[in-house]
Amino acid sequence: MDKSKLSAASIAAQALGWIDPVTKAVTPAIHPSTTYIRDPDNQYRSGRIYARDNNPSYDQAEAVLAALEGAEGAAVFASGMAAATAVFLALAPGDHVLAPKVMYWSLRNWLMTEATRWGLKVELVDTHDLDAVRAALRPGETKLVWLETPANPLWTVTDIAAVAEAAHAAGARVAVDSTVATPVLTRPLALGADLVMHSATKYLNGHSDVIAGALATARDDETRQRIKRIRAEHG
Repeated sequence: MDKSKLSAASIAAQALGWIDPVTKAVTPAIHPSTTYIRDPDNQYRSGRIYARDNNPSYDQAEAVLAALEGAEGAAVFASGMAAATAVFLALAPGDHVLAPKVMYWSLRNWLMTEATRWGLKVELVDTHDLDAVRAALRPGETKLVWLETPANPLWTVTDIAAVAEAAHAAGARVAVDSTVATPVLTRPLALGADLVMHSATKYLNGHSDVIAGALATARDDETRQRIKRIRAEHG
């Protein structure tokens, strides 16, 4: 089966046709182990060190989300807030970031309190107004433009492609909170975004029985590696 040619509906329904190579189970197991055995020379050639970020239970969900988003890779987190804040923590104190005036209240509160105390220069703009975004961008200083579209709670819609073009011209990356749209309705990476965030607790899961977050990235670059280190080190 050529998985690259599967429709989004097939990917979601069949979960990439995953089968456990040992048990032949079609549903992944839950792995409670926290640690993994070392090689005789004290190395971890299996690629797994500690379950905080190396749990095999994550593998299929990450692969499916990456396929749905057309991403180079994906990473799951304990919550949407954990995923979102990891993107900002991958920046450096003094970096200028733009975020929407209309956005998830908890992340906005974190940005305007903890993130600014830590040293980020956070500016809220009407991201659905392209002229406002262009006016707020500081070439060479703005490192990230955070979008949420449709935005909670007013369902404000932002033109991802237009903002991405303007942001990239100024040297900034673009991250999109696509929690509401899900990959069924929007694939931000195809529109020029660099990262996609989901609060998987909501529409991506849809059953009110999971708290989770996820990030999908367009490239396996230093930003992605830094985010992965933050996930491992911050928990």
